[in-house]
Amino acid sequence: MESKWMFLAAAGGLVALVLVVMLPGVWRGVLREGGTPGTRRRSLLAAVALALGVPAVAIALYALRGEPGALDDERGVLSAALLQSGLPPPGEGAEQLYAELQQHLGKHPDDPRALVLKARMDMRADRFDAAVLAFRGALSGKSKAVNDAGIWVEYAEALGMAQGGKLQGEPLQMVEKALAIDARHVQALDLAGSAAWEVRDFAKAAMYWKRLLERIPAGEPRHAELSMAISRAEKQARLSLPASN
Repeated sequence: MESKWMFLAAAGGLVALVLVVMLPGVWRGVLREGGTPGTRRRSLLAAVALALGVPAVAIALYALRGEPGALDDERGVLSAALLQSGLPPPGEGAEQLYAELQQHLGKHPDDPRALVLKARMDMRADRFDAAVLAFRGALSGKSKAVNDAGIWVEYAEALGMAQGGKLQGEPLQMVEKALAIDARHVQALDLAGSAAWEVRDFAKAAMYWKRLLERIPAGEPRHAELSMAISRAEKQARLSLPASN
């Protein structure tokens, strides 16, 4: 509230300064140009309007935005971070960004990009419940995040960690949403296989991991690890078959 009145006072002072300093000179110029009284009056009004243009624009911006920050780049570090694909490195810069995120979301609580960035920073800091709330907010409404399989996967991971590392229930539902968007999404397939293994559905775990294996180059260490996991799942599936009568 105090900043509001300070801004309005400054704008009013700028208007007064323009009128006091510039108006006499403007009037003398109009008189030198001559013309009829009506012409001189119109010239004076036009000159005054032009002179007041800068403070008028400032006041109009304030009226539209409702805060002095409308004249500045209010996001700072936030704007740059929102355009980056990754998180800032840990440290003072990250703490500053998180503080700006909190402030930004206080004004714009439905900003999906800011919510996703906050959720990722919460995940990195093991604030899983906070990450769940942020992802949930980002995925509500009509934002582009709703069509991003990767964000649904991140949401599933946050939910899983918030409930002690278990994927059953809501986390698995989020994984299924991700696969409905992209049936070949690497992380979604990995989590779906892990969720199936968790409930001893070894055949389904092997099925998901085989689909995942197709996405991993043969020379990578992950390919060999996943191949062994598939073999174990298939073996467990055979051992879990009911005995024949």
